[in-house]
Amino acid sequence: MRKINKFVSYTDQVYKELKSNILLGKISTGTFLQERTIAEKLGVSRTPVREALKRLEVEGWVETIPWKGVIVKEIEEQDVIEVFQCRLANEIFMIKLITPNLTDEQIKDLQDIFLKMKVAQQEGKGDELIDEDREFHMYLAKLTNNSRLIQFLDNLSDQILRLGVKAITKEFRSDEALSEHEKLLEALERRSVEAAVQAMEEHINQTHEVLMRMVKDHKKEK
Repeated sequence: MRKINKFVSYTDQVYKELKSNILLGKISTGTFLQERTIAEKLGVSRTPVREALKRLEVEGWVETIPWKGVIVKEIEEQDVIEVFQCRLANEIFMIKLITPNLTDEQIKDLQDIFLKMKVAQQEGKGDELIDEDREFHMYLAKLTNNSRLIQFLDNLSDQILRLGVKAITKEFRSDEALSEHEKLLEALERRSVEAAVQAMEEHINQTHEVLMRMVKDHKKEK
């Protein structure tokens, strides 16, 4: 964890740092979060840590276990189902909306993002790959010019990111994910709505299946 900037709200910084570490899997599910330990690592008092943990609990990232403390919530099967139902419905609609009107410049932007994904994957930079994956999908969302859809997908992307970290870093899954993005990009280049919808649906469903298997396997191991 990084030290806190004294010129910005301590609570906001602690909240963002903890949430980022949870999303990226650097703080794993089932981990107890000790106020004193976190405060020492971040160089702040326990008060902003306590306030940040309250915000994270309201948003559903952590929960308080009586007499034990605050713990990072486990990912349940229902979490995966709900997130991917929302993702499938909204991202398919997004593809139908934007594909016919894509400009050459927008295609070039998507190609650039995809290239960064490939480089990150080749260099074994998992965090960068995940960031560029998220950028690819959010760039598509922004092309809709639908502010409510963009906001919804942006909010959903945190949940997708936390779940997706586990899928994309799974052995061989990064190769598959890149192949799926390449197929989607090729369909977008041809402005083929049908092919783009099929590629997006395949990508989302494949990631969903991997995550469901991982959640079920994790439960069997416990």
